[in-house]
Amino acid sequence: MVHRYAILGVEGPHDQAFVGKVLRLMGCEEYRGERAKLDPFWERFVPVYPTKTGQLYVRLDMPSILHKGDLSVAVYAGEGSKLRKQLPAIIDNHDPFRHDINAFGIVADADKKGAGAVAQEYHHAFGPYYSGFPEEPGVVAPGSIRTGVFVLPNNHDKGVLDTLIVQCGEVIYPKHLKAARNFVESFDAQDKDHWAPFDHEKALVAGVASILQPGKTNTVTIKQDLWISTETASVLNHLISFLAVLLELT
Repeated sequence: MVHRYAILGVEGPHDQAFVGKVLRLMGCEEYRGERAKLDPFWERFVPVYPTKTGQLYVRLDMPSILHKGDLSVAVYAGEGSKLRKQLPAIIDNHDPFRHDINAFGIVADADKKGAGAVAQEYHHAFGPYYSGFPEEPGVVAPGSIRTGVFVLPNNHDKGVLDTLIVQCGEVIYPKHLKAARNFVESFDAQDKDHWAPFDHEKALVAGVASILQPGKTNTVTIKQDLWISTETASVLNHLISFLAVLLELT
């Protein structure tokens, strides 16, 4: 019987698939989307279509939901840095998400700023809602609602989710990754001059995905293949430890 609830905010569907897979590695089971089996506590997350704006192509932002024992976790994906406005808007309109949960956390990238600066931004966004929300990355604040922010890849270095995924690939898919690296590096710098920082890592993951899941996205391979597995748990140890403390998952 569920009687503990937690919300995790992430910056996109790619991160949502990743965090969900990590929680599954930690023993959580995934809610498969059956309307009749939705826990009523999460009812407010069910999107209305079309939205009030009338936009038919807007993405429906139903979170992933996972559970283990008495804990239910909703993993909500925002649109990049818009997460800092989108999730507060939902919390503003539904008091139970502010007062009746046991944990609230953020998993974000350090792609444009350092980990400390990213944590500060989320502290300013969510501190008004959750007293004691940490200013430092990787820290879990105790209390009736435990809070924290984990900044990928490791709470110190600049990087993105794919930085960590490539490290997992070195363990579980070394042959595939070597071939993907040879392919990516066979192109001249001018062929890649439109790339943003860390697009190199995204291209490597996409290269491996083209063999593991031909025609499918990086999100699909992260969710369905072995990037996140018992074999790579040591690479993910910092994040697993953070989530275990935040969610009181044993």
